[in-house]
Amino acid sequence: MSKNPKFRKTKRYVNQAAKFFSIDEARNIVVKVKQLEGVSQNTIFNYEKLFNDFDRFYGEKTDISSLTRDDAREFVYWQLNDKIQFLNNKYRKVKAKGVSIGTVNTYISYAKASFTVLVNEEIVEENIFDNVNNIKEKEKKIETLSVNEINKFLRSLNKCWYSEFRMFVLVHTLLDSFGRINEVLSVRKADIDFEKHAITFQNTKSGKLRIVPISKKTIKLLEELIEETSDFNSEFLFLTHHGNPMSPDTARKHLRDLSNRAGLEHITGFHIFRHTASEMFLRQNGSIRVLQKILGHSDISTTSIYAHVLDTTVKLQHEQFSPLNLIDDKERRKTRSSRVKQ
Repeated sequence: MSKNPKFRKTKRYVNQAAKFFSIDEARNIVVKVKQLEGVSQNTIFNYEKLFNDFDRFYGEKTDISSLTRDDAREFVYWQLNDKIQFLNNKYRKVKAKGVSIGTVNTYISYAKASFTVLVNEEIVEENIFDNVNNIKEKEKKIETLSVNEINKFLRSLNKCWYSEFRMFVLVHTLLDSFGRINEVLSVRKADIDFEKHAITFQNTKSGKLRIVPISKKTIKLLEELIEETSDFNSEFLFLTHHGNPMSPDTARKHLRDLSNRAGLEHITGFHIFRHTASEMFLRQNGSIRVLQKILGHSDISTTSIYAHVLDTTVKLQHEQFSPLNLIDDKERRKTRSSRVKQ
């Protein structure tokens, strides 16, 4: 300690200076805290992805307490413009640089939350991402599929093959339940109420249970799938050829292969089925409030991305049910021109 009190450093500074916190050590602290908070496994996975990118950008041996606000901004710039996607994927010959604005904003959100934990745990002095704002996105039309496109894809599947029958059931389940691919693939047999025709999603984005009705047709398909996989004696519904729970990445690759074969190359991910189901629901005069509950959105503004469908529906409904349709307007009114003739 300095003899001159004016230049004496705080005990906190002295203790922190003596301790080097690598990015991996910081990761372990953040993940442990978030697990104790009870966040979903999918959220934990996203924190892991964030720290993997911290490793890539800052270097594994970086002291996390040495990072500055400029370092935070540089990380965001790298994500947006220079990050090589699918770096370790040997099947991807063309590897894009930079991720979407939506993905960058997600990383910013997780980074802010991570550094809040590190500040609370006195690992770092400040949250270097506090002043990093989300990047503004241009509003874009939600991509959906037509009924003909869905039928074309489903008819292209050869249900004599297990993998294609599994995809047939998966697409039906996604459309009928409005579920996300992670949610549907996490479903266990015990999560299906075969009598009341309902499915319970436990591995949700929000961490809250969500129970959604499903049709008798989907129930029948799920029963057939369970019969097909009965030899594996697994608690999960969607299984690989070896009886393991199917991962989202495996399912996405299979979807792309089958979509390309069917001449529907724009079907690159499963979220398009969730968007399509939502639009179809509203086009059939479903309530947007009910849709919000089915989708598991905590805020109606999230569901309002489908509001353009309501605009069309309102116009059609107005034309069909306008009060003026009931008004007898057959009485001939004298117009100015008719009065002039007289």
